[in-house]
Amino acid sequence: MDQKDHPWEKIYQTVNRVSPIPKEVWKKSEQLYTIRKLEYGDFLIKQGAQPTEFAFVFSGVLREYYLTDQGNEYIKSFNFPGDFTGSYFDLLTEQPSTCNIRAITDCELAVAKFSEFRKLFSQDIAWERLGRIFAENLFLKKARREYELLALSAEERYDLLLESRPDIEELVPQYHIASYLGITPVSLSRIRAKRK
Repeated sequence: MDQKDHPWEKIYQTVNRVSPIPKEVWKKSEQLYTIRKLEYGDFLIKQGAQPTEFAFVFSGVLREYYLTDQGNEYIKSFNFPGDFTGSYFDLLTEQPSTCNIRAITDCELAVAKFSEFRKLFSQDIAWERLGRIFAENLFLKKARREYELLALSAEERYDLLLESRPDIEELVPQYHIASYLGITPVSLSRIRAKRK
């Protein structure tokens, strides 16, 4: 296998875009990952279970969502190829997961134990910097999501989603998109009909 096509190389390139990390330092993390395949509907993390892993998405799409006691589902985010996923809040607090992470399509992931990954932070400043930048990026993503839900209309949220993921309607069912936008599938159909 060509080095640039090696699965770990894809993770390295993604991490390197977030925070440059020397190749010799990166090599220490490769042994942490194992390949895992999920089929449509499989869970990476179940709400209420103790999360211990995070993952890098090679292929497929997952959704992160909350499920209420009444059975209502609220989608927090989608994970596409090139994304990292994991219930970061719960991994840090070592509490049962507050959300589900589930495959919308068949997926291939590289999965690692979060506790093992955290040990790297004390081994090199590059790892510590990467951890900080990831945390900052997650905070920005959360703040942006809160702003969109509280301050923008459903149409504006839909526009932003299409702007950031023009292919989302080919990858994700409409009812999941509606849940992510905080509206009903009927409301989403109306918005889409107005555009046509």
